[in-house]
Amino acid sequence: MAAITDIECLRFNYESSLLREIESRLGAIPTISQMQSKNFLALRKRNLLGDAMLISPDLLPEVYEIYSNCLNLFGSNLQGNLFVRQSKEYNANIFSHNQKFDLLIHSALLEDFTSNELSFVLGHELGHALLGHSQVSMLELLSLTEELKPGLISPETKELMFRWSRTAEFSADRVGLLCCGQLESAAKALFKTLSGLSGISIDRILNSFHTQYDILEAQMEKCRNEQSWIGTHPMVPVRFKALELAALDIIFFRNQSSVFSQRGFRKVDQKISSILFTLDKYLSACNEI
Repeated sequence: MAAITDIECLRFNYESSLLREIESRLGAIPTISQMQSKNFLALRKRNLLGDAMLISPDLLPEVYEIYSNCLNLFGSNLQGNLFVRQSKEYNANIFSHNQKFDLLIHSALLEDFTSNELSFVLGHELGHALLGHSQVSMLELLSLTEELKPGLISPETKELMFRWSRTAEFSADRVGLLCCGQLESAAKALFKTLSGLSGISIDRILNSFHTQYDILEAQMEKCRNEQSWIGTHPMVPVRFKALELAALDIIFFRNQSSVFSQRGFRKVDQKISSILFTLDKYLSACNEI
């Protein structure tokens, strides 16, 4: 399969529109400086070399092959290392500087996730690197800005920043699906991350996601859960819904990126954006009560 270089077309339109709105309010999109980014990556690498294990072809050949297959989808420009640390939590994180990165996964993922499910997780994290999410670290920037210039950022702009951080997860999910190539594997990975359960059939997982999303939407409409949409990560049932709507386009893009048309994909974007806008609107209404 030929390397896919036009990852930008997978970026969720709602993420882009939120960045434009933040730029309009602040005069520029707040980013970490090149020097800060380079220094943080160097510090992170030193820490990972001290308290995690570098995954090599000799140590874990099957895992390294999954990782390499994901990385090779995007050509040779993106370069980095994969580390594993002991933890029972299903989690992973990445930090990148320019085209270099270090990706950390928790050992529970290697023990309990299938190769395709792990491919989704690794692809999701690589998506953050490819789309430059590490350079727009909202939590750190908010903390720094408040420390140096208290009150500079309005509550409305802060909420915009958190909304951007949530929508960035949708963009990264799309790259995860691009890597694994199967909606079912992506759904299982999201389900396991949310529930901690394994051995559940895909039919039951899909039915549960559909049911839970419908209940969640109804609950938001009634403003019964004011805190459920606060934070930097979106709710998993909403992430699944967004992936499900975009899955056919993403898989087509994976197989035939040279002839891919964004027209249908952007129609899906509009629908997902409408879902998120509605949920944000209901949350705002709840907080005003």
